[in-house]
Amino acid sequence: MDTKKDIFGNQIEQNHSKNKNILDSSNNQVDKVLHNHFKKTLFISDKEKYSFEIFKEHLNGDTVIDAIITINRLEYAKLKAEQMGNLLKAKEIGYMGPFNAFFLFDGKTNKLSSPLVVPSSPLQPLRVSFENITSIDFKDVLIDFRIRNSSFKDVYFILNKFPKLVFEWTNFDGLGTPNEEAYVFDFKTGENMIKDITIYEGKIDKLPPNANPLSYEPKIINQNKKIKTFFYLKSKGKYFTSKTP
Repeated sequence: MDTKKDIFGNQIEQNHSKNKNILDSSNNQVDKVLHNHFKKTLFISDKEKYSFEIFKEHLNGDTVIDAIITINRLEYAKLKAEQMGNLLKAKEIGYMGPFNAFFLFDGKTNKLSSPLVVPSSPLQPLRVSFENITSIDFKDVLIDFRIRNSSFKDVYFILNKFPKLVFEWTNFDGLGTPNEEAYVFDFKTGENMIKDITIYEGKIDKLPPNANPLSYEPKIINQNKKIKTFFYLKSKGKYFTSKTP
């Protein structure tokens, strides 16, 4: 049977065997291909230092494993701030800017998407998690990111082999201030086949002494007080909530 190499250096069969995990690779071709893609799509120089992470999961209805790949450019953010003479101000706001991004790797087509840049603080890389929202057969993508002393959650569905933002809400806000607020998320089957998203009031656990509110990840305790429930409206391609309780 004809075979070819995927971007991770593995020989893959044209029929994409159900048992083949194409992300499992022991050679350095993964890094090489990813670095080339990062540099080409984000205009990164050969000298820039950055970090990336790979999160493997089934993200569509085929049998081949996919991945979300995040990139964090903190060193570049610091360099840009220094070059523009705004180092102190940039430090105060957590180096906010276009320094976090993520990519979708589609296992079946063996292709990387263009980057989705998430304007945020690079003091923390993007946090990736997965939930069964649209199907029990594959996962949908949740991205958490920081802006100053606040955190936000974006929910993406993979549509036409590309992540589409369908929902966004606050994880916590005002960390380290008297005006702290926090929320907890629950995904449950509602009237639609696509799960509803219910928001509950949360409480931030006590911060340790000397915790940096720009980068500290607090523990959030569910207060079991429902705030809102959102439902997915397919015709609009995003989540909405009822105006009435």
